[in-house]
Amino acid sequence: MELEILSNIYNERFHNALQKKEQITPPIWMMRQAGRYHKHYQNLKKKYTFEQLCRNPELACEVTLGPIKDFDFDAAILFSDILFPLDFLGMKLSFSPGPIFENNLSQQMLSEYNIEEFQNYIQFQNKSLQLIRENLAKDKSLIGFVGGPITLYHFAIRDNPIADNLFSSAIPVLEEILYKNIEIQFQSEIDLLMIFDTEANNLSDEDFIQFSLPFIEQVANKYPNQIGYFTKNISPKKFQELKKISPLKLTVLGTQHHLFQELSQTHLSLQGNFSNDLLTISDQDDFKSALNEYVSHCQNFDSKERTGWIASLDHGVNKMTPETNVHLFIEYIRTKIT
Repeated sequence: MELEILSNIYNERFHNALQKKEQITPPIWMMRQAGRYHKHYQNLKKKYTFEQLCRNPELACEVTLGPIKDFDFDAAILFSDILFPLDFLGMKLSFSPGPIFENNLSQQMLSEYNIEEFQNYIQFQNKSLQLIRENLAKDKSLIGFVGGPITLYHFAIRDNPIADNLFSSAIPVLEEILYKNIEIQFQSEIDLLMIFDTEANNLSDEDFIQFSLPFIEQVANKYPNQIGYFTKNISPKKFQELKKISPLKLTVLGTQHHLFQELSQTHLSLQGNFSNDLLTISDQDDFKSALNEYVSHCQNFDSKERTGWIASLDHGVNKMTPETNVHLFIEYIRTKIT
């Protein structure tokens, strides 16, 4: 199987983890690492709305780079939102602070959209990625992302009783828009693209296989070894199905999985295994105790057994997370795991 991802190697630790090359120190990045816990982001939010931060490429670049500068993560992830494809369809998205749609999803939207217009619509995201890559340090990797079609549909039908009958017509449309979104993001030199599919954890294993897996597999086949996938609290059966997709590159595992035991049983690189709830512990002694326990667990496995591991959380950074804890997490991973 072809393992090369990019002609350029940006962050060597991230590259090695994705290639499943043995190394002592794992790369570190976190979902929502640019977010409400971070003073840099809080200061920008005093001046700009969330939507402005997403839609203005210069601002999106500034938000994305903030945690790289302050915490020295190994990879930056595009600051944007998964719901813009629904806005493109005509649902008129705004945030206050969470997502609000002025219009309900309708059959008319699904029938009359023009996929060729999406390129122009999403240019702000494309320009953001280009600016980030230009301004990001050359030893840092860059990650793009989209939402999964099931997750987008879930958001679309909130408070929208008529949309429950649109599943069979909406999913193919959402998939087509997401295919285009992914194609556009790969026009920039990203190291990896994540599919964030939080709502897929609410599907039965059988529905996951029928409705989610084909999209993941098709994207991974088109962009081999460049796609990662995340759903919350992934079940053993769903994880087993993902492992069958040979061109898929990365899966995020929660704390309920034995990540290091799993690494040797899959071609996938695995990310996660520290609880984002633990990262919110406000008492420093208590947090250091939890962190030391975690590090001791990691130290039980040698570097060969940790091959393919990306140190991270089981979910995104919680808004209540003290910045000091993020600094300590990174410090402990880089200095104590040998």
